[in-house]
Amino acid sequence: MTTSPPTADSAPDEFLAAALAEHGDPLTGEQYMEQVLLARQAAWIEQHKADAAANALTITTVWAPLLPDFVLDADVPHVRLPQSKPKRRPKPRRYRPASYWQDRVDTLDTEMQALSTPIITDRAVAGGAGLGPRRTRRVQKQMDTRLARYTKLQLRHTHAQQMLRAAQARETCQTQG
Repeated sequence: MTTSPPTADSAPDEFLAAALAEHGDPLTGEQYMEQVLLARQAAWIEQHKADAAANALTITTVWAPLLPDFVLDADVPHVRLPQSKPKRRPKPRRYRPASYWQDRVDTLDTEMQALSTPIITDRAVAGGAGLGPRRTRRVQKQMDTRLARYTKLQLRHTHAQQMLRAAQARETCQTQG
């Protein structure tokens, strides 16, 4: 003989009446959970353990229904739920125009062009043959620094080009639609 959790059409039970007598009407959400729902769940577990003992069954664990299964429609007027916070309205995205991204691409092109010109135009000297060890080290360090800067600019340039293409497509769609 198994019984199910209380149903919605059952009358208010002793758990709700006891909680209302102790805390007054209406109950907060926490009071309702602690005083009513957990008490109903504990009573349900005890009832099933007693039924199992009466039928000479050995039950090690009783799987009780979840707390929402013990909520009754008759309980709703007696519970004050917390007010929900109003949803935050997302700010609309502000897209930069294609002209901004075109200027950005042009600026990055200019910077990259300046970095790609050699420090020393004589290739024999640039290899270190005519500079000496200290000056060669200094020139190579400058070239390494310029190369690192160039690669960073190249990443920014690629991003700016992608944003330019997206802005142009967006502006094309806006003018056509």
